[in-house]
Amino acid sequence: MRASRSAITAVVLAGGEAGDRMAADAGVEAKALVPVAGKPMGAYVLEALRGCAPVGRIVYVGPVNVRLRGLYDVSVPGGRRLVDSLALGAGAALALAPEARLLVLTADIPWVTSDGLAALIEAVPDADLVYPAVTEAASSAQFPHQRRTFARLREGRLTGGNAVLIAPAAVPKLLPLLDAAFRARKNPLALAGLFGVDVLLALLLGRAGIGQLERRLERISGIRARALVTDDAALAADVDRPGHLPGALDERRPGLPGANA
Repeated sequence: MRASRSAITAVVLAGGEAGDRMAADAGVEAKALVPVAGKPMGAYVLEALRGCAPVGRIVYVGPVNVRLRGLYDVSVPGGRRLVDSLALGAGAALALAPEARLLVLTADIPWVTSDGLAALIEAVPDADLVYPAVTEAASSAQFPHQRRTFARLREGRLTGGNAVLIAPAAVPKLLPLLDAAFRARKNPLALAGLFGVDVLLALLLGRAGIGQLERRLERISGIRARALVTDDAALAADVDRPGHLPGALDERRPGLPGANA
């Protein structure tokens, strides 16, 4: 047991989609359990959370195995849809600590680090939602063999991360929006479409700005959202296929995807 508790509860979404090819090929229930360098891929995310000082509790949503033992505090089964898993994980997290902020992230970002997660947590402490947006330059430099989709904003070309920080009071309003946002995170047009036609057109023309998106979200939902523009490409480097993985992951400095990806 950790010596102290903090105001952050992590919710790791690890259920995956039924029939995921990587999971099926590896003979496991979910992509997070695919073995990488001797341990499940999801273990790298859990270890980063265990080493992240602001995180006090970890809720794991999805199937588990013995290799993950001790890396989470509570596990719950995943739902049929992403929004169901979000609701189950958020409910378990708020039952543990009703006043704690939630750090919701997926289990398929094995290069994420404790320091990177801490930076996200500490970036905007007074916002209802903090969402990382990774720069194209950083993504291309750190993961040159992973193809990502980028939105052209006034602040530059950005791609969405696979983590979000949520204030507990905002959870009921955010669940449907988060479900839509996670599903659209690799499709900037779909993501912008959540905010209205004018925002969509501004994005198509490269004239949309982060502040415009933040203000629109607050107007339609009452949620004070802030985007964190970051060069931490690990937050967006999710594993969709075997070619995204390196031959091994090193505890000190995770390896980058191989040249044959």
